[in-house]
Amino acid sequence: MHNRTLLSALATAAVVAIATPSITQAQNPTPTPPTPQVSKGEVAMQPTFASLMTAINAASAQNEKLKALTAVTAANVQLVNVEDLLKDNSADSLTAALKTNEADLTTLRTTLGTNTAITGVLTANTVPLTAADVVATNVDADGKVTVYYWKKSS
Repeated sequence: MHNRTLLSALATAAVVAIATPSITQAQNPTPTPPTPQVSKGEVAMQPTFASLMTAINAASAQNEKLKALTAVTAANVQLVNVEDLLKDNSADSLTAALKTNEADLTTLRTTLGTNTAITGVLTANTVPLTAADVVATNVDADGKVTVYYWKKSS
């Protein structure tokens, strides 16, 4: 008798567990979609030495993304000093990556020189920069452009 009662209670619980979501779904057939989040212009992740190396090695693709941008504003450009990223990292690996991707970087610098918004941001920096100081860029899907520069002492 005790086993039948226990089995009956389990069967009832299983029916309730299956039926409850169906009833709830029937009461609210079209759930409200979540509110989409709008970018507020913040950078999701801080640039790192690894992101710099990735950007250098993808210079050709980044150049194409940069060319495809129809409007770049100064607010969408972030300058990153490579010196800050070199702490605890090898300048030799950076120099090697720059040498390997030299042709793509030359093309990228030419593209940057024709982009008035980015050129304006470069020249307005506390230490004025030129496209020749740029070693990489990263264009995010939302149009934000990270510009890595390396202003070496003369």
